[in-house]
Amino acid sequence: MSLANHKRLLAFLGGIIIILGAVSFHNIQKGHSKTTQQSINLYTTNALSTLDISKSTDSVSNSQLTEVDEGLYRLDANSKPVNALAAKTRISKDGKNYTIDLKHDGRWSNGDPVTAQDFVYSWRRTLNPKTKSEFTYVFSNIKNADQVAAGKLSTSELGVKAVGKYQLKIELSKPASYFTKLLASSTFYPINRKSVQKFGNKYGTSAATTCFNGPFTLENWTGTNDAWVLKKNPKYRDRQAVKLNKINYKVMKSNSNAYNMYQAHKFDIATLTGEQNVANKSNPALKTLSAGSVGFIQYNQKNKVAANKNLRLAISQAIDRKQLTQKILQNGSIPAKSFAVQNMAKNPKDQRDFADEAYFKNTVDYQPSDAQTNFAKAQKGLNQKQINLTITCGDDDNTHQMAEFIQSQLTGHLKGLNVEIQALPFPSMLAKVSQGHFQLNLTAWNMDFADPDQSLTILTSHSNSNMGHFKNKTFDNLMTKADGTDALKDSDRYNDLLQAAKIVAKEQAVTPLYEGRTHVLVNPRLKGVVFNNFSGAMNFRTAYVK
Repeated sequence: MSLANHKRLLAFLGGIIIILGAVSFHNIQKGHSKTTQQSINLYTTNALSTLDISKSTDSVSNSQLTEVDEGLYRLDANSKPVNALAAKTRISKDGKNYTIDLKHDGRWSNGDPVTAQDFVYSWRRTLNPKTKSEFTYVFSNIKNADQVAAGKLSTSELGVKAVGKYQLKIELSKPASYFTKLLASSTFYPINRKSVQKFGNKYGTSAATTCFNGPFTLENWTGTNDAWVLKKNPKYRDRQAVKLNKINYKVMKSNSNAYNMYQAHKFDIATLTGEQNVANKSNPALKTLSAGSVGFIQYNQKNKVAANKNLRLAISQAIDRKQLTQKILQNGSIPAKSFAVQNMAKNPKDQRDFADEAYFKNTVDYQPSDAQTNFAKAQKGLNQKQINLTITCGDDDNTHQMAEFIQSQLTGHLKGLNVEIQALPFPSMLAKVSQGHFQLNLTAWNMDFADPDQSLTILTSHSNSNMGHFKNKTFDNLMTKADGTDALKDSDRYNDLLQAAKIVAKEQAVTPLYEGRTHVLVNPRLKGVVFNNFSGAMNFRTAYVK
């Protein structure tokens, strides 16, 4: 993964990710039929940018694609992959070869059958350098994917092929126990070649120039307007599972306006921000969703001061994470116990949560006295009585408030420390950090799927996302084993990742602060929505109004 390339990353800077802001049912007049009632209204906080799977980078486009298209698998509420278009999956003993039989009843909205070749075409198109996809890195496990994306090999050399009409064969460069989770993401969905050839560069730029194979079709989107409609897809292979006839979407930039509309009974789900969280803390309609994110401080270890381990530990021990989450974020986020997120993995032996087991005593605990002791060691090691630090961060209100809280905590507990805040627009901040022009960076990492590798991999010495330049040979070796010799040994791989996470904690490679959460109010009449317990993503395929 690359921090610089991953647009979904760091959207979480203030501890809030909003993919779907609110939902409302149409006003149901007495005497209306049940068919009429099965219509809801949703809003997004940003406009829909594309319906082209190969070019989607933002959360709004991704959320729409998961409603209008379907891949081999989908993730259930527990982030487990379940069959969608896949009927049967066979994996070779070495974990490198997947043979996937497709269901024969998949249909495109233009009437074409969904075939294995549609997947081959889609993946080759995404990896073709001419497409300029920003998510080619997720294909790295597939044989020759990186070389194809770099233009060093033809797309025909990609390790995927169609055997007949309904069988897909995939060859990996190395085994990956999480591969089916990866295949559930929208980037791996099929594409109807006939439609791409028909519309050319305009494919996916409007509802009229896109072909769908999922529960809903999308209408009334011209590519620039801020409203569109999802309608039940009559050609969808599992259409009996879809209860909603229509979902009306509208872009709403103001969260306060959306909340006011909820208060006026015009919306039936509202995403809460700021003081709204406090006002509704006892509301029985309140639901807390995980965001699959961890907020943290990363350190530039090429900077002499930030590279001091005692200083990093002192900083971590001086921060009251409970106060940070309850008084500053106030959105359901919880104190981080490790550089991990709840529900990303369970111990195969006893089902303990990885984030809990990765906890390393005295590294994320609020201990002002120990913090001052470690800070004194840092002063001695650096031969500096007065230490000056700068925290680089985004300039949005939430992030700035967090930075000010951390500044107050550090200067209040660590005598002799001066902390300045450098708040910048997100693109400028990211560019500055990417170039190594920072000491401390207040940021967050949003994971693509539930697996400890998703957070830990950014700290490997070879990762483009390792902007703090953390290097630890033992850590690198454990990560290599986890996705190498131990890739298919569940317990061994889990222990590899667990030990790697404890090294991160002990060495304070980064200082974890909070696990991201979002508060929403949900009208109890809306049933059947699948809320992913790792990412908080909502899926309306089986939703209905009671």
